[in-house]
Amino acid sequence: MTEFAGEWVRGIAGAALICAAATALTPKGKVKNVLKLLCGIVLIIAMLNPILKQDIPNMSMDISQYRKQADEIIGKSKEKENSLSRTIIEDELETYILDKAESLNAPLQSVEVSVKWGDEGCWYPYEVRLEADIPEREKYLISNSIEAELGVPNDRQYWSSYEG
Repeated sequence: MTEFAGEWVRGIAGAALICAAATALTPKGKVKNVLKLLCGIVLIIAMLNPILKQDIPNMSMDISQYRKQADEIIGKSKEKENSLSRTIIEDELETYILDKAESLNAPLQSVEVSVKWGDEGCWYPYEVRLEADIPEREKYLISNSIEAELGVPNDRQYWSSYEG
């Protein structure tokens, strides 16, 4: 396909150069007007000739290959976008939980949020892993806050003690 495009551009450029030279060398008058008309026809032929010579089945096959490659590229970019948005959402949720715990005077050592793709077409928080060495009362407050604000039930919140 690139060979076709290159050949086409070279043909048009060559015809344009010849027409420009002929027009520049021709004196003003009726002859120049006729020459301009002929140059226009030559340029049209130069533009159409490669298309008429092109093997149409091969051209359609080239186009279908380009379309297939474009679809693959689009698919890969959507996967990357999806992965990136997932990572951003997980990071934002982790930061939110850490800030919430800090506001309750119950600092957490680490938080890991896992998200899942929902039927609504978006990511939602699915489970949370928390590491902290805090009293049960603060764990209860944080756990209830996570369930109420993020929708992650207690049975998908996994607590472990900090050993540092």
